Amino acid sequence: MLILTATAIGMLAVGTRSVLGCMICGFLIVAAFGFAALLGAGAVSWVSLLLALLGYNAGIASVIGLSLLPGIRRHA
Repeated sequence: MLILTATAIGMLAVGTRSVLGCMICGFLIVAAFGFAALLGAGAVSWVSLLLALLGYNAGIASVIGLSLLPGIRRHA
């Protein structure tokens, strides 16, 4: 579920068409994890942060990859 949520965030971040917007989204993912680590009662898994960042980057890469594909055109 974490990977799907991060991928969706990455896809939506590309929709802003702003590099700064994409950077801020990535920073907010790390900041939210950091605050959860500081304020949480138990230990946190760094693998979860890594999976979230990988999912975020996969979402960005998938939208950019799909935009580079040529459109399917039908000839009548």
